[in-house]
Amino acid sequence: MQVNNTYKNLSPQEQEIFDNYLPDKLKQIEGLLMHFADDAVLLDCTIEKFDKHDAYEIEMVLKMPMKTMKAKETSHTIIKATDLSKDRIVAQIKKFQSTLRNDQLQARRHASIRRPAIHEATVEEASVKEFLKA
Repeated sequence: MQVNNTYKNLSPQEQEIFDNYLPDKLKQIEGLLMHFADDAVLLDCTIEKFDKHDAYEIEMVLKMPMKTMKAKETSHTIIKATDLSKDRIVAQIKKFQSTLRNDQLQARRHASIRRPAIHEATVEEASVKEFLKA
């Protein structure tokens, strides 16, 4: 997974705090996306400091081949905002994966429903052919 960080109105110390804290939090996201190639997934992290409110806003945009997910959180600490936005991205990934699994299960269910009908049709054709031969 490729990660791009963008900073707005941050001091060098705050950038260092964010840069040191983010890789620890990305391990869970990488674990969920292990089936994708490393260069197929891109995470854009934008952190902005609001001096007037003494708050930090972190926006994470996860771009995958099939879907783009976005999470934006605001908090008074960098760590809390990072945790909240990471949790939102993880929830979206899990929901997306469950829909993929459900689609695959439904495709299997429909195929198993069709198979007996095909089998019955071939049995009927065979019995008709035997009847016509006799």
